Amino acid sequence: MATIPALNYPITGPPRPAPAPADGSVPLRREIRDLQRNFPDQWTLYILGLQAFQQLDQKSDLSWYGIAGIHGRPYRPWGGVQGDNPAGWQGYCTHSSILFAPWHRPYLALFEQYLYQIIQKIAATFPASTKTRYQQAALTFRMPYWDWAAAPPAGDKYFPTAVGQPLIQIITPTSNNKPVQINNPLYSYKFNPLNPLKGDFPSAPESRWPTTLRYPTNGSATAKSQEQQVFDAMESQFDSYQSNVYLIMRDPNYKQFDAFSNHQWASNNAPGTYGSIEDVHNSVHSETGGNGQMGDPDYAAFDPLFWLHHTNVDRQFAIWQALNPNSYAINKPSGDGTFSIQSGSQETSTTPLTPFNNATGKTYWTSDGVRSTATFNYAYPETQQWKYPTVQQYQTSVLVAVQTLYGATSNQFMQLMGVQTAAAPEQISTQAEKVVSDSSDTAQKPIGDGAASSSHGHKFLSNLLHSSAKAKPKPGDAVRGGEDFESEIGKSSEASATTKPIKYREYIANIRAPKHILRQTYRATEQSTIGTFSSFGKNPETTGCGKCIKDEARSLMISGTVPLTPILLKLYKNGDLGSLETENVIPYLRQNLHWRVTLADGTEIDRGNVEGLKISVVSTEVRCAQGGFPEYSGEYEVHSEVTGGRPAGLGEGDRI
Repeated sequence: MATIPALNYPITGPPRPAPAPADGSVPLRREIRDLQRNFPDQWTLYILGLQAFQQLDQKSDLSWYGIAGIHGRPYRPWGGVQGDNPAGWQGYCTHSSILFAPWHRPYLALFEQYLYQIIQKIAATFPASTKTRYQQAALTFRMPYWDWAAAPPAGDKYFPTAVGQPLIQIITPTSNNKPVQINNPLYSYKFNPLNPLKGDFPSAPESRWPTTLRYPTNGSATAKSQEQQVFDAMESQFDSYQSNVYLIMRDPNYKQFDAFSNHQWASNNAPGTYGSIEDVHNSVHSETGGNGQMGDPDYAAFDPLFWLHHTNVDRQFAIWQALNPNSYAINKPSGDGTFSIQSGSQETSTTPLTPFNNATGKTYWTSDGVRSTATFNYAYPETQQWKYPTVQQYQTSVLVAVQTLYGATSNQFMQLMGVQTAAAPEQISTQAEKVVSDSSDTAQKPIGDGAASSSHGHKFLSNLLHSSAKAKPKPGDAVRGGEDFESEIGKSSEASATTKPIKYREYIANIRAPKHILRQTYRATEQSTIGTFSSFGKNPETTGCGKCIKDEARSLMISGTVPLTPILLKLYKNGDLGSLETENVIPYLRQNLHWRVTLADGTEIDRGNVEGLKISVVSTEVRCAQGGFPEYSGEYEVHSEVTGGRPAGLGEGDRI
């Protein structure tokens, strides 16, 4: 284990407002568009704080450059925290690790802590007429998140407009309380200078780009971002992100923390455990960055979007914790370790999350220590436990939030059958109490410790292409949660008068592949793309990431999911599919489901030449009792007849 250096930075997060509220409440991290529209003073301070943060001397560990560099490049010790692994082993990253979500929590707290300090100073510089107001707003400031899986508010897009524009209007301490136009610190980060130390960015094009870019036009120093491609990609991927988040929150297979948290695939994985929060996270990185910094783990944290994205990943982690409070078991072989975690060690809840010092400055944070967001003095809108007298009432509220925000497909089933009446609150409560009781009692066992195959590579994504018809809510659409189904899709609606549980099938494409297989970044903006799978990998021949080099040598296998039900439901509603029963769906998928593999520049690769890639289609039953929430059965059927005999397709008898 790395020792604590003489130079260290205790991480506490921003302080609680004084005096501390008697109910134990803490300030909220809010969705970015909520912050912008409803908390204008905090929004002003946020933008000005980011601007000032980005102007700090890059030589400081606590600058934007210094903190972002913990995640990847420039691959040098941060805060004096040295490593225990052999020379040449670079990087603190815990991707493809059960520590993925816990490790990023103190990382975000570190960033938020110093952004908060900057904002306090800025608030004090406003004129006397507004200073007190801004100082009050600053006291409860917490950094926002971007919820890429929830329908955006009316008037905005699936990618926040405020993040995708190079200039922004904002009030400053010297603008006489009137907005002025400044360079938007959410749009990009300007390196000043580029490569402050020789070798920080050793290879092109990153060594040429003076700012962070999204979908850069080329690899030269004059390259520009192509932000419209981000807007298009996020609209195209929305259904997949929303359905994936709902799946990992509601399917009982993901009550195990190992299954929920990371995308490592093991030979004993079940067909219902291919997804993870890391899998969805990977795709968002790739779809927002393209072949720019956000799409490469070496450089992603320099892009301001990284912090909005990862704050939402932390929020999804917190929501999952609320629903599964006793399923936080962490015990899995590290395989490779990191710069400061011994190779071959067992990763547990007490493994030091280096290089992050805890509040005492005498030891490191651990997964046990960062289990609660209250440790760092923040919560999310969905995780305000202090508002509820019992744990079950709190968990019921979280279930309602998940259903409202991410249950669009199940809500569409209900609407399709003409059932508009929401379940009675007491019925919702009864059903939710059963769900949360079951989740609280879930015993967790490690899924496995990796898999073997061969090949090599970098970033990889597989597209599952279908009809251009989409089934997504428009921005601002209201989606009700906690409503009940009254009929099976494709069958008579006469069942609506019964009280029997309703059922339908959820169809999912499972993907597994060697993580570093293609050595390139991927971008997709086709409207016909219904989902992507991203490895968020690197090129082991050019990266300084020792973990990635060793991962490549053993062909680290990862997995992900692309939900198919949203598009199938749309096809049914349009009359292009007879029902959502397997006798109609499987022949349709056999004929119409396609996938492809592309590099960062869009070059298509022969699917059959990607050794280790395997695509399969599975389905599971979803049931909903009268007045309750949808419940996944957890049992999956493999439909090898869809993919068998096709390049990279799972055939009958193949290992799932």
